[in-house]
Amino acid sequence: MAEGGLPVSDALVAHVDRCLGCQACEAACPSGVPYRALLQDGRAFLRSARDPLPSLYRGLVYGTRSRALVALGYRLARAASRLGLFAVFKPHLARALKDLPARPSIRRRTPARQGPAGGLVSLFLGCTADLDSETINAAIVVLETLGHTVEIPKTQACCGALARHAGFTALAERQERRNRQAFATTAPLVAIASGCAAALHHYDPPAEGPFPPVYDIHRFLVERTAFKDVAFRPLTQTVAIHEPCSLRYDLKGAAYVRQLLEQIPGITLVTAPGNDLCCGAAGDYFLREPKTAQALSDTKALALIRQNPDIIVSANIGCVLHVSAALARQGRNIPLVHPLLVLARQLPPPVEP
Repeated sequence: MAEGGLPVSDALVAHVDRCLGCQACEAACPSGVPYRALLQDGRAFLRSARDPLPSLYRGLVYGTRSRALVALGYRLARAASRLGLFAVFKPHLARALKDLPARPSIRRRTPARQGPAGGLVSLFLGCTADLDSETINAAIVVLETLGHTVEIPKTQACCGALARHAGFTALAERQERRNRQAFATTAPLVAIASGCAAALHHYDPPAEGPFPPVYDIHRFLVERTAFKDVAFRPLTQTVAIHEPCSLRYDLKGAAYVRQLLEQIPGITLVTAPGNDLCCGAAGDYFLREPKTAQALSDTKALALIRQNPDIIVSANIGCVLHVSAALARQGRNIPLVHPLLVLARQLPPPVEP
């Protein structure tokens, strides 16, 4: 296609755009083919050759320029679906949006420090922070209770993952430049959502100044925290660990979630079934290809229901929302939350984010 040997046809565009981008193939490839980069470059080529994405999805990508726009768009989409506005021409999309849960806004609380001073940490919120303020609050509580000082630069932007995965390279590069300016510090940059951590990790080497080391928050806490000084409250429940593709394949950091939750006495940790398969959220994939995305998430939900844990944890907000919707379609209300919420609730003294 890039060499002109194939025309940019509808069939070719569909073949490229229907890929989840989960990177399972890259992880399995014995030759180490960099499929992530090839897919992103291919989509960028398609966007420059012609822009086949409907205006709804282009608006979604460009809406990531503002966290407030993302939060507003999420609420409007859920409301429109509940009112049946998508039911006629996008029935699968209507069902996907209808089952997505509302996200509460939780006020930040300052905890009492338990561990020794651990230094300054820059916290990355991303464009979806206002959809999951509960997890943001839990992350701040955990970090500060365990001895770290948290700063949240106000000028930070979306990580650029959604734009880059869709092929809008110029927008992704603008978001990257803004984050480089916001995080022009030597303090570790800690991301709560694994998808954001993966995108930040792949920023090109800086030409205009330093960029701090990037950590997924689970790895950061495991490697940089003295847990021996903190006595977590026991939890006698079974917790199933769902592994987002970004954490499992890109960051290769799924083990850190388990190591972190193992600090809680009495907890029973099990591996969620089918972690080698994508749940179907895949950024905006569940909106672009809702029928396929729902089939994938329904398979996940049914397997989790058979496993029957008390709680399910996942380190990426997209997976949390998408699989929660699938559980709701099956009539089950198993709590599905970020691992930091479970950890925060077991901190001493009791912290209820």
